[in-house]
Amino acid sequence: MASDQYPNRGPALFAVTIATLGLASCIVAARLVCRIRIVRSTTWDDYFIVLAWILAFALSISIDLGASKGLGRHDEDISPDDWDTLRRCEYAFSILYNPALMATKTSVLVFYLRLSKNTQKVLRFSSWLVLGIVNVAGTVLTLINIFQCRPVQAAFDPYTGSETYCIPLLTEFICSAPVNVITDLAILALPLPVLTSMRLPRRQKVILIFTFALGIFVAVVDVVRIYYLEQAVTQVSSGLSSDPDATFGHSPQFAWNASLSLMWSAVEVNVGIICACIPTLKPLIRRILPAMLVDPNATRTYDKETSTDGDGSSNGRPPTAGVFAEDILALPPPSPSHPADRRESQVSALDFITTPDMSSNAHPPESLDRSPTVLTSATGTHSGFENSVYFGFVNMRRPKSMIRTSVRDSFKYCTVVTILFLLWGFSYGLLNQLNDAVASVSGMSTAETIGLSSMYFGGGYLLGPLIVGEWMLRHDEHSRSRGKKSDPDQIGGYRATFIVGLCFYGVGTIMFWPSAVLTSFAGFMICNFVVGFGLAIIETGANPFLVFCGPMDYAEMRLCLAQGIQAIATVLSGLLAQNVFFTTLDTPESTSSLVLLDVQWTYLAITLLCAALALFFYYMPLPEVTDAEMENSTRYLPIDPKKRSFGGFELRTWTLTLAVLAQWTYVAGQESMSIFFRELLTRNTLVQSPTDFSAADNSMVDSLQPPPGLVLSIPNYLLIAHTAFAVSRFLAAYLAYLSPTHRKIPQPRTILSITTGLSIICGILVAACRPTNTNLLTIPVVLFFFFEGPMWPLIFTLGLRGQGKRTKRAAAWITMGASGPAFWPFVIYAITERGGSIQTAFSLVPALLVITGFFSLFLDLKRDARSLVDARVGAEDQSRIQDRANRDIDLDAILAARRRASVSGLPADDENNGFLKRFSIALSKGSTVLPGRRSSDQPVTEHHEANGDSPG
Repeated sequence: MASDQYPNRGPALFAVTIATLGLASCIVAARLVCRIRIVRSTTWDDYFIVLAWILAFALSISIDLGASKGLGRHDEDISPDDWDTLRRCEYAFSILYNPALMATKTSVLVFYLRLSKNTQKVLRFSSWLVLGIVNVAGTVLTLINIFQCRPVQAAFDPYTGSETYCIPLLTEFICSAPVNVITDLAILALPLPVLTSMRLPRRQKVILIFTFALGIFVAVVDVVRIYYLEQAVTQVSSGLSSDPDATFGHSPQFAWNASLSLMWSAVEVNVGIICACIPTLKPLIRRILPAMLVDPNATRTYDKETSTDGDGSSNGRPPTAGVFAEDILALPPPSPSHPADRRESQVSALDFITTPDMSSNAHPPESLDRSPTVLTSATGTHSGFENSVYFGFVNMRRPKSMIRTSVRDSFKYCTVVTILFLLWGFSYGLLNQLNDAVASVSGMSTAETIGLSSMYFGGGYLLGPLIVGEWMLRHDEHSRSRGKKSDPDQIGGYRATFIVGLCFYGVGTIMFWPSAVLTSFAGFMICNFVVGFGLAIIETGANPFLVFCGPMDYAEMRLCLAQGIQAIATVLSGLLAQNVFFTTLDTPESTSSLVLLDVQWTYLAITLLCAALALFFYYMPLPEVTDAEMENSTRYLPIDPKKRSFGGFELRTWTLTLAVLAQWTYVAGQESMSIFFRELLTRNTLVQSPTDFSAADNSMVDSLQPPPGLVLSIPNYLLIAHTAFAVSRFLAAYLAYLSPTHRKIPQPRTILSITTGLSIICGILVAACRPTNTNLLTIPVVLFFFFEGPMWPLIFTLGLRGQGKRTKRAAAWITMGASGPAFWPFVIYAITERGGSIQTAFSLVPALLVITGFFSLFLDLKRDARSLVDARVGAEDQSRIQDRANRDIDLDAILAARRRASVSGLPADDENNGFLKRFSIALSKGSTVLPGRRSSDQPVTEHHEANGDSPG
């Protein structure tokens, strides 16, 4: 039969593969000419790119040869004589793909390491980390591909005469997709902070955007490849197989189904090589097309004698690094005494992507004694590093201290951070539906389903805040305690905590891909742990940020509002899951992993969103606060938080301990209600085991249908409960807004006591009532959700009140309190397993809430605790704090003033008075020591002087 009489993708595969390979070969050749003939220096990144090209050449040839032997055709259209060659081509491709990607990415990362030598420590550390991940993962995946069958020969010769076991190739490819996506995003994002620290002319902007647009194209190609892999996997088995065709995905149409995914794999490798070579072509382009890099209409043109690209220098500046390897490696270490000079050395290492006229036109300040505010020249700027944040091509002022922000600034920053609340609210709502779907698809027992939620809370929230969250939040405090000087490369504080948490969360969501394909219980457990770990880190920073960013009187209002928005996101994600993702759960096809495909793409979108948010928070200047500032802020409280109370412990220690305990028991009760929500409304007393899960009583499969006796389906009732949960948080926020100015409005501690008590009553009603009309039971259930809504933000805010210098550590411990579901849901499950009814077992939940109530009772009955949490700053004290912010005094100067004032025995505000007034104040207080003269203090100005520390 003629080739034009049957479907054949072979010609398209051949043309696309050859075209991209040819373009990659030309670019690699140009790079070699540039490095060998012009620069006359080759380095390790050049060697790796040559190795990548050799592997890509072999990989492309294997696809083209396979296309000529039947790749891209249906099985019935492939000649029997071509099968042996086709199988060997497929096996060769599977072995070469990962090493080719590994060599390409290694070349790029080694290039980053050369650029970051002696300059960007963060970029260097990150490059080493990603380099390790790329090579370890690539080596493991290559070994899996080599030994995909037992015996190995069965991978390309199915008739070995012995029993064989093989891993389906497409399953292994799609399971390895998360590694490629994560490393692609990391390689794309790593140089961005360095590149955007420069001001570029229009021509350089175009070049920069074009170069990185190609890098984005690599990630897009990877996503397209995953799509076609997914389409092929839908026709295959994901488990081990003894079938001879298992190497072809256990599918009789592998050559047709997998053809496009193999083609896009070759495109991914070849385009990756192109993108890795483009940044090194500047010397060659400058010789061939100088007008492309040098603007002929510019006021200054490229001159070899004054260029910063070579060994010369311009304007008295030291030589900067260009694309030449010897220039980059010869970068002098930055001077530790001048932060601005250090910043300049970091920027100069980026000349590999810029042109010489840009560097030569960037005039430095005429004198090092001048203030490093924005100094503009024809095409360059120099910005103050201490008082501003450089974002792309603009200069943004560094924000004030968190506790000194105005209402307007507080609204701006809190709105930005609330984006994170939306993110984890969406994740939490999707998690409930997803766990049910996963249990249905994978045939999990009830205990295993509970384990998914327990791993999310009990694993992620137990370890994330204490191991990573608290350490990141206080990283700069550790440096200060060791007496280290301020370093631009130091990472710590709220913004860094958000970025790290987003990275963990993004990794956890993309790990859902292989777990869904393999329907692996262990894989889902790991995904839930990593997602919970990342969200716990974010929450360790986001909750206290909202508490302290703004006027102290409205801390409860801010956190309740943000948590209410998080609850709305939970409702929306539940609606999306019910009406979009899992609409086929009640069909016979729901037992297939195909049900999870739509959720896979959602999680991929969340991963990309996490990457975008991490970059956004890197550039977004957010206010920070030091431990010393938090300790000083306690002086506005009417009672000393360090006052000894029961057992000789400090008052703030008691409030923190009881807050952690209250959070632990509250979240345990809340999640127990969510986990056993179905059983409570349907009055199921039978706990399913793995053997009877497929019975007609399968409650997971019919989850979208109303059970007998109920008007609505279980997910709909759960959405109503979550809506009540959100409404109560907004109501609590409104009451917290009114309480500082209206004496008749209850204080937040009173609201907490009321909601806790009513939650206990509703829990008792749920456990005790057995109405004939099951719909009536939904009333106390929904009310239970309503009353427990404000408890988390109120416990968190009141527990942080008066903690002083240990506020950040206290935030980590209170966040860790969300790990309660690691244990208590299993206790309820054990009671039902022993023959108890679900309502009898649920009586444990109001008992847990009684323990939660100890915290609010302590605040209500202990006078000192009541004074601590009811404290209102008042207009006068708030004006004092705000006055400091309005004068834009630097944080370090304020701390120094407070230290000097404490030594002299004067309040910090009195220290700003003149010498005579301070002297009279000192005499009136009986001081015999003359206060230091104001003129001897270091002057405080709106901006730091570049070299204010050293005279001359």
